[in-house]
Amino acid sequence: MKNQILHIILPTDNTGFKIAELENWPGKVFIVPRASIKDLKDRTEVNNPAIYFLFGDNDEATKQKLYIGETETFLNRLLNHDQNKEFWNLAVIFIGGIDKAKIKYLEYISSKEAKEIERYDLENNTIPKKPHLAEYNEIATLDYFEKVKYILSVLGFPVFENIKQSLSDSQFYYLKGDGVRAEAQLLNDSSLVIFKGSLARKRETESFWGWSQAARKKFIEDGTFADSGDGISYNYTRDVIFKSPTAAAATTLGRSVNGWTAWKDGDGNTLDENLRK
Repeated sequence: MKNQILHIILPTDNTGFKIAELENWPGKVFIVPRASIKDLKDRTEVNNPAIYFLFGDNDEATKQKLYIGETETFLNRLLNHDQNKEFWNLAVIFIGGIDKAKIKYLEYISSKEAKEIERYDLENNTIPKKPHLAEYNEIATLDYFEKVKYILSVLGFPVFENIKQSLSDSQFYYLKGDGVRAEAQLLNDSSLVIFKGSLARKRETESFWGWSQAARKKFIEDGTFADSGDGISYNYTRDVIFKSPTAAAATTLGRSVNGWTAWKDGDGNTLDENLRK
């Protein structure tokens, strides 16, 4: 997408939310921390139809959680989710220039692409069926979706960016040790992707605990870690994005470690050394 001008508006009445608008675009974006939902109640836009994204951190080493939905009146839906969904802490809501039919299509295409790209743990149980739109409406809605993707990325939520789009550079980094042979690349948000086929150590140190240990248990359960057959290693069955180099290294090694010094390029330089050159 060509260069865009994105305006961020901070309401003057001590509200906790922000508003974003692109020049020459009918849409409007509300960025709402969960604790600030009540600050929306006097806004006339809260009764508008919307496509929305709920983001939440978890205590594990890997991806953030995400829920994608659509609604005819977004404040009522947020209040409902405040009661029945525990994981989220921030909502990003898109309104303006879209009717109910287009919002249904946006929910479909957003859920479909987010699931395919796998940058976030999608909380939606199912992907909506593709709704029918007249051809000209579908083209207009896909153009709107491009703006949604752009704005989310600018706000720091690369929901629709694949790994290749998000690489910090072309450098590969390696982690080696007893039962460990991992290959990875750094992404532009300082997360790290470990590639399918890498080996993680089975054994964990006695002092190893916390989010990386929880991630290992999850990986064993969901098949991300498969027995390599050598008695000492797990095989990564898919690419995995970790929140940080340290989370990636600790999960792979089964022990506490500083990932910025553990990951090294082909010349033996650490991540830390390369980024400080």
